[in-house]
Amino acid sequence: MSSIKNPTFMNVNITSNFFGNINKENSFAKKNNEQKVKSELHQDLFWTFRILIMFFKLIGLATFTHRIVIYKKRMSYTFQYSKLGIVYNVVLSSLMIVSNYMSIPDVLNDDYYAKTKLTVSIELLQTVLGALVTCAIFISYCIDQKFLVRIANRLIIIEQEIDRLYYPLRRQHIFYITIIVCILKICLLILLLFTENLAFHTGPVSWLTDVLPTFYVGWLLIQYFLLVMVIQTDFADVNRAIQSLTKINAPDLRLQSLYQTRRIVVNNSTVHQLLQLRDVHCHLCEISEDVSSFYSLPVLFAIIFFFLMLVHNGYYLLSPLLMFEDLGYKILLILSSNTIIWIIFLIYPISLLTNRITRILIEIETTGNIVHDFLNCAIGKETKAELIGTVVTYLIILVQFQMASFSSDKQYCNSTGRDLK
Repeated sequence: MSSIKNPTFMNVNITSNFFGNINKENSFAKKNNEQKVKSELHQDLFWTFRILIMFFKLIGLATFTHRIVIYKKRMSYTFQYSKLGIVYNVVLSSLMIVSNYMSIPDVLNDDYYAKTKLTVSIELLQTVLGALVTCAIFISYCIDQKFLVRIANRLIIIEQEIDRLYYPLRRQHIFYITIIVCILKICLLILLLFTENLAFHTGPVSWLTDVLPTFYVGWLLIQYFLLVMVIQTDFADVNRAIQSLTKINAPDLRLQSLYQTRRIVVNNSTVHQLLQLRDVHCHLCEISEDVSSFYSLPVLFAIIFFFLMLVHNGYYLLSPLLMFEDLGYKILLILSSNTIIWIIFLIYPISLLTNRITRILIEIETTGNIVHDFLNCAIGKETKAELIGTVVTYLIILVQFQMASFSSDKQYCNSTGRDLK
């Protein structure tokens, strides 16, 4: 009988070892695939970020210099102060002022549909204000270059710290959103230039008055949007890292929400991770304040300029319908299409920025709610000791009451027995 059982147990062990090895190989392959996907995504983000930096350098919205460094076998950036970037922005500001001497006579002498003294005055104001706003943006980047360098370097450090504390980072949507936003911006610009030429037969000299300042201001808002998007994603990763402290060690490693975990025992390692996440969250709040301070004045100038442009294009959208009924359906359609594209071109970066700022405020409020729920569910060593002490105290009181009740009943029975006797 024992000789029959031993081979059976050996077969069971061999089978269990076989399936155990298969599970180990599957988990190892899964980890390799995750590392491969993460490496490919990091490369895509690295090259996208590099192209954006070069583009912003070209248009004067990145005066600093950058250097590629290797951090834990991964490429990253470090940013430094650059005098050459300041000189480049000063040259761009000078060219912007010189372009007014070419564009202002073109505004006065150009003949187009719906031209009135009011439209000429608005276009002159728009030309001068556009040049001043663009020069102010260039100068602000020169003056606050060290401030921007500090923001960029601190953001890189925070990214590395979050990458160390929490995995996986959800950076794939940043890559896709950046690509989509930039492609839409370029497509709108091409469509705008096409309709400008079709409606008013304008050329590059005329584009210096309105298209070029709008181009710079729009990319300023998009740069602000991209920074806010990265910071908002970091806040989201911090929130997920806090939630991951409540997860169950299941094979799928899926996070368990706080409302599903009624009580959490907090050990020393959890407290240490919470302190690290608290420091990261504080640094992100400080970076958010720095970014807001840096972009406050340029964005104020940008909003004033965009408001004037929207009023101007709103007038152009309504005036052909009210005062120029004899233009013809085809001309009216071309003018209306150009004006609508102008309005979309102006509202597009503003809507992106406001939407992302709303999201980052929601994410910061979510952090407070998550921490509050976590503290409500957490049980530390002191809390456990207090609970045990309270339970023991109530048990002693309960036993004492039971003993007192038993003794009183016994005395009552004895006295009743004596009376009966």
